[in-house]
Amino acid sequence: NYFPRFPSSLVSSRAAALEQFKSLGAEPLEVDIQESGEGQGGYAKEMSKEFIEAEMKLFAKQCQEVDILISTALIPGRRAPILITKPMVESMKDGSVVVDLAAEAGGNIETTVPGELSVHKGVTHIGYTDLPSRLPTQSSTLYSNNITKLLRAISPDKENFHLDVKEVFDYGTMDHVVRGSIVMQV
Repeated sequence: NYFPRFPSSLVSSRAAALEQFKSLGAEPLEVDIQESGEGQGGYAKEMSKEFIEAEMKLFAKQCQEVDILISTALIPGRRAPILITKPMVESMKDGSVVVDLAAEAGGNIETTVPGELSVHKGVTHIGYTDLPSRLPTQSSTLYSNNITKLLRAISPDKENFHLDVKEVFDYGTMDHVVRGSIVMQV
């Protein structure tokens, strides 16, 4: 369960998830009860009633502070646990966004409509159940945009892509991206 802010923060019962998140420079939010959430195959396991109560209090507090919430909790072979209740969502600021990556298994956020983009009391819910299949399009668009920008930076003519080959390159005044892209001069 991710509660991004600056810096991003994470609440997780799995030590591996906390370690990975810390490696990105994020701030972990920890429940005061010491209990391992590691299950088989690296997935989370169901936690004790005391842990869940403490976690829900922390979630309720965080919902009032954050603008973006991403939830990912899954337990294999079971419905995704409800971690963010309707009152928690309603306590969020208007314009906030929640991304329920567990929507395919019912969702972690009570107000998520699996498979849809919806709004509840001013909070936008991304409940798509096919997010992994949407990634190739996003990746291709990002890559093609980067290549186009590189070609435009290299080309002296912004409408027609070409490299204006000169007898002598002036490496000192050449753009650092273009300079780093030149492999050799023939």
